[in-house]
Amino acid sequence: MNTVLAELGRKYAERWVTLLLLPGTLYVAGTAAACRLGHTHWADPGRLTALTERGGPIGGRTVSSVWLLAVVVLPVLSAAAGLAARGAAAALGRLWFDPWPRALDRPARRLTAARAARWEAAEAEYRAELEGPAVPDRLDALAARRNAVALVPPRRPTWCGDRLRAVDARVWGWYRLDVVFGWPRLWLVLLPAEQEALRAARTELDAAVALCGWGVLTLLPALCWWPATAVAAGLFAVGLRRTRAAVDTVAHLTEAAFDLRGALLARRLGFDVPARSRLTPQVGARVTAHLRKHA
Repeated sequence: MNTVLAELGRKYAERWVTLLLLPGTLYVAGTAAACRLGHTHWADPGRLTALTERGGPIGGRTVSSVWLLAVVVLPVLSAAAGLAARGAAAALGRLWFDPWPRALDRPARRLTAARAARWEAAEAEYRAELEGPAVPDRLDALAARRNAVALVPPRRPTWCGDRLRAVDARVWGWYRLDVVFGWPRLWLVLLPAEQEALRAARTELDAAVALCGWGVLTLLPALCWWPATAVAAGLFAVGLRRTRAAVDTVAHLTEAAFDLRGALLARRLGFDVPARSRLTPQVGARVTAHLRKHA
C-alpha cells in the first residue's frame, strides 16, 4: 500500500500550503497569546487587549514595525510551524502505516502479539458459532468484532497498518495480483471519476494526519499556558478518529479498484479474459508474473 499512497499523493503537495501554512498563522497567534497569558493569568483576557494599547508591545511600535511583523515575520513563523507540524505528521504516519523501525522492535512485537491474540480469540469464537445452528445476527456480530481488530491476521502493531496491509493480502489471496507491481498499471485504466475519488480519499487522509501533527505541536504552548494541553488532546483525538476513517476509505476504494478493473487490466495486457467475466486467480498469477518480469 505504500506504492498506492505515494502515487495518490504526488499531485497534492501544493495542498500542504492550505493544510499547514494557514493553520500555522493561527498557531503562531495562539502561541503568542499563550505566552502572554502564562499559567498564572491563564483566563485573563485583559492581558491580551493590553498588547494593542499605547504602552503595549504592539501599540508602542511604529507602523513600519507592525507591517514588518505582519508581512515578513508572521508568514515565516507560520511556515516554520507548518513544517514542524508536517514533520510530526510524517513521524506519526510512519508509526501508523509502516513497519516500525528496528529501535522499536520490542514494543512493536508486543503490540502486534496483543492484537493477534485478540483477533485469534474473536476468530475462534466466530468459527465455533459456525459449527452450531445458524444464527445470522450472532454471526454478523462476531464477524464485526473480529474485523474491528483486523480483516486479516494482524502483522502490524497498529490498526491502520494492518488495514492497509489487508488490501495487499486480500487482493493477492483472491486474484493472485501483486498490489505493488499492479497498482501503477491499474491506475492507467481507471476512469477519471474513479481516480478523483481515490485522490479525494488521500487528501482527506493527509488532512487527518496533519491535524494529529498539529495536536502534537500544540503541546509546546502548553509549557506556558496549561489549557493548551486540552486543546492538543482534542486535536489529536479528532485527527486520530478521522485518520482511521480515511484509512478505511482509502483501503476500500483501492480494493474496489482491483475488483472492478482487474479483469480490464488483464485484457489491456493481452491476457484472455472474456468480457463481463471476473479475473480468476490463474490468470491473475500470470498477470503478476508478467508485471514482475522476474523481479
